[in-house]
Amino acid sequence: MTLSNLLLLQCFYATLGIGYNAVSYWQAASGRQLLAPTPPLTGAMSMLVFGLFLIPGFLRLLVAYRILMAAAVILLGYGGVVKHVVNAFGGLSAYSSTAAWALALGINVSGLLLNLYAAGGMFSLG
Repeated sequence: MTLSNLLLLQCFYATLGIGYNAVSYWQAASGRQLLAPTPPLTGAMSMLVFGLFLIPGFLRLLVAYRILMAAAVILLGYGGVVKHVVNAFGGLSAYSSTAAWALALGINVSGLLLNLYAAGGMFSLG
């Protein structure tokens, strides 16, 4: 995979994360349950910060990009994957539905895989 395609997919991941949190915020504003236990503004801000982590990749500052992607693996891997998996063992009552839980987990697992790919330098500059 080329760096350009990887960055495009990572931008898509960030956009999905922001969208999920926007829907969750709208749910709460409408008097319904949040999609997930993550406060939507916190989740959206995390995705925006992640988007900033991509800037070195676009500038081809590869050492900085890979270091930031390693940080993203740790931070988003814990907050976006581990927390959702652990929550499943305690029941899914903190989520609006099983589908909301699965979507949150799916978005974050895909992001984790992309970030692992980036941190490991498994891309070409092509």
